[in-house]
Amino acid sequence: MALGASRWHIQRQLWIENLLLAFIGGVIGVVVGFLGLHGLLSLLPRDYLPIAGVPLDGRVLAFTLVVSILTSVLFGMLPALALKRIDLRSFMTSRTIVGVERLRLRQTLIAGEVALTVVLLTASGLLIRTLIHLQNLPPGFNPQGVMTAKASLDDARYRDPVAFDRLLSESVSAMERIPSVQSAAVGLSLPYERALNNGMTLGSGPQAGQPIMSGEIYVTPAYFATLQIPLLTGRNFSSSDHRGTQSVAIVNRSFVRKHFGGMNPVGQTLDKQGTIIIGVAEDVTLPPHAEQITDPLGSEPITYIPAAQADPRLIAVVHIWFQPSWLVRTSGPMQGLTGQMQRALASVDPGLPFSGFYSMTDHLAQALATQRVEVALLGAMACLALLLSAVGIFALVANMVAQRTREIGIRIAFGSTIRQAIAHVAASGIRSSVIGLGLGLVLCLGALRVMRSVLYGVGVYDVPSILGVVLVLALVTSLATIIPTLRIARTDPATTLRDE
Repeated sequence: MALGASRWHIQRQLWIENLLLAFIGGVIGVVVGFLGLHGLLSLLPRDYLPIAGVPLDGRVLAFTLVVSILTSVLFGMLPALALKRIDLRSFMTSRTIVGVERLRLRQTLIAGEVALTVVLLTASGLLIRTLIHLQNLPPGFNPQGVMTAKASLDDARYRDPVAFDRLLSESVSAMERIPSVQSAAVGLSLPYERALNNGMTLGSGPQAGQPIMSGEIYVTPAYFATLQIPLLTGRNFSSSDHRGTQSVAIVNRSFVRKHFGGMNPVGQTLDKQGTIIIGVAEDVTLPPHAEQITDPLGSEPITYIPAAQADPRLIAVVHIWFQPSWLVRTSGPMQGLTGQMQRALASVDPGLPFSGFYSMTDHLAQALATQRVEVALLGAMACLALLLSAVGIFALVANMVAQRTREIGIRIAFGSTIRQAIAHVAASGIRSSVIGLGLGLVLCLGALRVMRSVLYGVGVYDVPSILGVVLVLALVTSLATIIPTLRIARTDPATTLRDE
């Protein structure tokens, strides 16, 4: 400006520089977004909707372009506004351009970055602890050594109860003959999967005559043995429980607790059709029904019925929505087991393929797919915010060191120690970090309340998560502050005085 440049020329130059940087940053952001999207999709089951088919299309690129331009224009104006208050005469005689107002503006921006980082880190920490809690829930069965496979029975042939019973009985027998297989069974659904929702009227007990809703699963006799689900009382199903004999059912512990008040239900009538309860099984981990607002995994009332006693009307329609699972427990390695299971099924029906093979770990991962995505997204944003905060603090302190080298050299020449000089310059970065940390903790008091519906097994104001965030942020900001100040140790006071 002292050589004749107008403020408009300065503003235009600042915008050009910022647009160039924004363009480079936008391109890098698109590349990172492309790689991040592929990483995110790898966490999801193949049939997870609606996100499994999300592309980086023109709308995403247009949004990135608009945000980059707006950011460049907005933040390119801030230095120009500061030019209006510059006194050229005093500026030309000074060796520093660091004013109190500019320093405060930088500190304010960095404190804001740190505050948002605190909120994002705390939120991601809570989601991580939630995911760990859900993954470590007692499953109620032994998932080790179990392989499962699904097949679609939405076929006119298997709407006939006789053909349905024959398929299940003979395929299970064929799988039990596989070497190293200890037991095999079939169930309409498995642990970690949603059960069929069925309404009934209780036939006896404290709530006799009341309509209730319960999950219902048809199973073959070895279902409980294969999954090693404990039977708490009563007996298991047997081959004698078939059509034409007394209808029987096994209920789980949650069913007894909710509808029988803890009394022994064995021998009680389950429904108006006269089904007798013959046993009580331990709860297994299941997702809730869609209409229930509860944990993503937990226990709910379940009724197990013998597949050989399943209502023909149920068989005719249930396989439109459900694919039953064949499951085997093996004492040997899993390698090669899938092919043997397919051959065993083909020996009964060569035209019926399995649609997929899954371990119980796969079922757990699918049940927690939403939580895994939440952790990945929020964790990535928190790490990015932490990186931006560290870069901002580093840039602030490094800029102060570069612009105050003369002052620092004079201080050292007049007796100040290097430690005192470092502490004096680092105070600005530390002050911004502390203010941002305090502001972030205040924001957490309100912002984290909206997360109550997605947290399970951990409180909103979880002390270990908050302490972890404070320690991580303190470590990162300390390094970002200390590293650029080490340049002060290389300052030569004699050189500084000769320059004067």
